[in-house]
Amino acid sequence: MLKYRFHPGAESELLEAADFIKSDDSKEGGLFNQSFEHALDWTRSQPLIFRCFEDDFRKTRIGKFRYSLVFRVRGDEIQILAVAHMSRRPGYWKKRASNWPR
Repeated sequence: MLKYRFHPGAESELLEAADFIKSDDSKEGGLFNQSFEHALDWTRSQPLIFRCFEDDFRKTRIGKFRYSLVFRVRGDEIQILAVAHMSRRPGYWKKRASNWPR
C-alpha cells in the first residue's frame, strides 16, 4: 500500500463533511467514516485503476455519499488534494495542486 498525505484543506473538508453528515443522522455519520476508510484503503492499494481527469488527477467516490477523494500519485505517495462534494464548486481544489510539490 502506498503512503498518503492530505493537503490541509482536504483534511478540513473531511472533518466538515463528517460533522455535517453526523449532525443529520449519527448512523449515517458512522457509515460515512467507514466509507471513507474503505475509499482510502482502496485508493492506497490500487490508485492507478482510477481514471485520470484534468491532467493527472484521479478521484474515488466515498461510498454512497456525494463526496470524492481527489488525488494524484507522486512516486510512492498519494497526495489527497480534496474531499470534494460532487456537485459544489467543481475544480476549486486545482489551486492546491500548484502550491504542492510534484
